Amino acid sequence: MDEKTMRELAAHAIGAAKYAGALDARAFVMRSRDVTVEWRDGKLDRIRESTAQSLGISLYVDGRFSSSGTSDLRPDAVAAFVQGMVGATRYLAVDEHRRLPDPARYEGATKADLQIFDPAVASVAPETRLGDARMLEEAVRAGDKDGRIISVTATVGDTEAAWVGLSTNGFDAAEKSTVFSRSVEASVRDAGDRKPEGYSYADACVAADLPPIDALGAEALRRADGQRGSKQAATGVYEVVVENRVAARAVGALFGALLGEDIQQKSSFLEGKLGARVGSELLTVTSEPHLPRGLATSGWDGEGMVTSRRPVFEKGVVKTYFLDTYYASKLGAQPTTGEWNNLVWVPGKRDAAAMIAGMKKGIFITDFTGGNSNGTTGDFSLGIKGFYVEKGAIAHPVSEMNLAGNHLKFWKQLAEVGSDPWTSSGNRTPSLRFKKAQCSGA
Repeated sequence: MDEKTMRELAAHAIGAAKYAGALDARAFVMRSRDVTVEWRDGKLDRIRESTAQSLGISLYVDGRFSSSGTSDLRPDAVAAFVQGMVGATRYLAVDEHRRLPDPARYEGATKADLQIFDPAVASVAPETRLGDARMLEEAVRAGDKDGRIISVTATVGDTEAAWVGLSTNGFDAAEKSTVFSRSVEASVRDAGDRKPEGYSYADACVAADLPPIDALGAEALRRADGQRGSKQAATGVYEVVVENRVAARAVGALFGALLGEDIQQKSSFLEGKLGARVGSELLTVTSEPHLPRGLATSGWDGEGMVTSRRPVFEKGVVKTYFLDTYYASKLGAQPTTGEWNNLVWVPGKRDAAAMIAGMKKGIFITDFTGGNSNGTTGDFSLGIKGFYVEKGAIAHPVSEMNLAGNHLKFWKQLAEVGSDPWTSSGNRTPSLRFKKAQCSGA
């Protein structure tokens, strides 16, 4: 289904909604194709290919609202579906805050080439995916000189996606994107029946941005080997470095507390904190939706409002909440956007290795293993594994430990932001060093 056909279908759905009596409507027509190859221990494990096409429609009927979707895109089926949903929406309660965005918010979309679509996706052959997955496993096993590897699973995939959106009050946009992925996981033998695991992965909008297969394989084995002989460190307050590729686990709870729904319902620990300092002066983060080749780059948000650069934290101060049209109306505020895009930090001068070299005693966290974060109070407790550091050197691996605290105190302990943003994520978080953090173990 090409863009022209998708646009015609969206217009057909909007027309059907108006004909059935809807005051306003917004329709998104989406298509995607995803192919994944998994290679495990010297043979093909499975190939998955999925193609999806769908219509999502939001209806505004007599002060009432509903949102629904269908994958039956035959014109007659779409018309019947929309007509039925308009009728069903009339049974819902009136909600005066439900409305489409101000049409002015659709204007001024970036005309820059965001470089989030790689046409090379159309020419990726099945043999190429299979060969890359096989080479990923071979790259791991190349470092195994004593037969310590138990199992290796390599995964290669690519995704192509596109959407067209229309609304009754002037929204009209389209976008397409690609993501290429490589990942590999290895397990190794350890004392007793322990089987430490290590993994590496990379995602990119443009295939040429993926790192070399050899590097990914060597990293997975290094990480698995690094956890052999792990043990708990003593419970205490430590200096902590959180590695870039897992730091988003801690950051996610902080940014999640800025969402309009939780702010409006007073179920966020950042409610009432707009303009207040909640972190150290090093906490400066900006949402950058137009970052070229960013995994969260887009010209529009989920409502169709054009995206723009938005400071989120400046020197520890909360600068914005993420308010869509609905929750902004309920709060009596102007909408910002309901989502963040690429989170860009002001970088420091050192990467994680250099931070560790400067530590007297601390924990280097390389993975989170479950846990929870209370969005209302800010209290959190997260399982961690990584390494105990003493006098600037890694002493031994650690596991079965917990990092605990409260976000309103934890982020004030941020002492250093790394020079190493993790680009295989829309969060793009660098390694982070905290002066004091409570870690429980032995």
